[in-house]
Amino acid sequence: MNLVYALIGPPFCGKSTIARELTKHGVAEIVSHTTRPARPGELEGVDYYFIDRETFVNTELVEKVTYSGNFYGLGKKEVMTKLEKNPVCVVDVDRNGFDQLKKLLGRRVVSVFILIDEATIIDRVIEQGGNPDAVQERINYAKAAGEFDNWQIADHVVKNTGTLENAVLQVLAIMKLVDIRPIAPPPRE
Repeated sequence: MNLVYALIGPPFCGKSTIARELTKHGVAEIVSHTTRPARPGELEGVDYYFIDRETFVNTELVEKVTYSGNFYGLGKKEVMTKLEKNPVCVVDVDRNGFDQLKKLLGRRVVSVFILIDEATIIDRVIEQGGNPDAVQERINYAKAAGEFDNWQIADHVVKNTGTLENAVLQVLAIMKLVDIRPIAPPPRE
């Protein structure tokens, strides 16, 4: 049975970065649609499908959300095509998106909560030159909406406070695409 692994978690927890890294390991990513313009370096069909509002309204969507006056949504055709052609897919969604995918796909959706603490989020945003006040505002909204608590509904939890490579390996192990075994200590002399 082909599966969709839905990465869920609070903002800035690394869902989209982990999803992008998983594609380097042959995992197909389900790409969302948006009405916002592409940012420098973003690619059509890789980062998003960049469409106008009229096209967005006429697209059959599994879920949709509005951020900063722009529409974002997961196209049903995109989900079904990727699922049909790939044994394992990944998608970065919020709780609503996960709930809608579960309604559509049932057991074929596996949720992976990306666990991160607030201090790590703020440290990473500052390292990347982001605005800590804007991030704190988004974190406060996420707390009020319960986005930090969605681990309770997840099938798996991956802690993303260490290296990106470690988080990706954990998700690959959950997907059964890599076998992670503890490294045996050297023999005692």
